[in-house]
Amino acid sequence: ALTRVVRERVAAVLNFLNVDAQLPLTEGADVDYMNKSSEGFKKAKATLSPAFASNVNAYDVLVPIGTTHLNIMATSFSRASVKIDGHPGNMAVVAVKDGAAVSVTLHDGADGVVATYVLTAKASGDASGAVTILHEKPPVAADDAPPHTHMHGGVACTADHSKDGDAHGHSHDGGKTTCTKDHGHSHDGGKTECHEDHGHGHGHGHGEKKEEAHSHGHGH
Repeated sequence: ALTRVVRERVAAVLNFLNVDAQLPLTEGADVDYMNKSSEGFKKAKATLSPAFASNVNAYDVLVPIGTTHLNIMATSFSRASVKIDGHPGNMAVVAVKDGAAVSVTLHDGADGVVATYVLTAKASGDASGAVTILHEKPPVAADDAPPHTHMHGGVACTADHSKDGDAHGHSHDGGKTTCTKDHGHSHDGGKTECHEDHGHGHGHGHGEKKEEAHSHGHGH
């Protein structure tokens, strides 16, 4: 006998919905972390009325007075995809005003929108229980910071060498003082200094004069 297995299609509904309120740290400030001037925001509890249930499609969202954004998280166990205020994904931060409505929709391929949940913001009470959230910002060098950081004898140098020319010397006493002497070079492993100008002649094998012992030829 043939056994036919019928797979029950999971209903396209939301199985999880959570909303938080976001308020600016100061009146008129922005909470968006993409805005360089935004330092953060206050996160406060938002209450769904009625309480969330998959078969309930409309809710009032009770938020503190002064709320400017809702952080909405929504999940469906069905194969339907989620969009929050038109943005695909399971989480989005949406700008709102008192009385504004935000839609959370489920989309199932060719069937298009198969379910819609409407959230309406309602300002109620204050934000006494809000938690301050600060945005992480990349470090910015101070205007008076040294042009670069380097070491002298294992000690960080904070001097401004920008006017010292191509080099700013070295030290023989652990960085306490700077040596600006031209030590030339050495032929005995650094024991003595050679200050002779050896030149770099290029005799070419046509009777030209070789300048010094270091010259080399390009005989033609």
